[in-house]
Amino acid sequence: MSTQQRARLALLPLLPIGLIVLVVLGFFAIGEAVGHGAGPAWLMVVVVAFLVGMPLLVLGLAVAGAVQRHDLIRAFVPHSGETIPGAGQ
Repeated sequence: MSTQQRARLALLPLLPIGLIVLVVLGFFAIGEAVGHGAGPAWLMVVVVAFLVGMPLLVLGLAVAGAVQRHDLIRAFVPHSGETIPGAGQ
């Protein structure tokens, strides 16, 4: 395993912690905005949706890309056996 892969795995537990902190801060901000009326509350909902939604979207796209690359790698490697020309000789 390379150093870069080890660094990624070491930082992996920080990702859910950071997302949880973002969600908690978002709910706190929405709660504070509700005290000032409906207009600021809706504005805060939109802001929090982008602040929490964008990191989740980036994470989801990264996972989807990794799954797609994994499937493509498996699709290009032929199965051993009869489908490989001259495999049984």
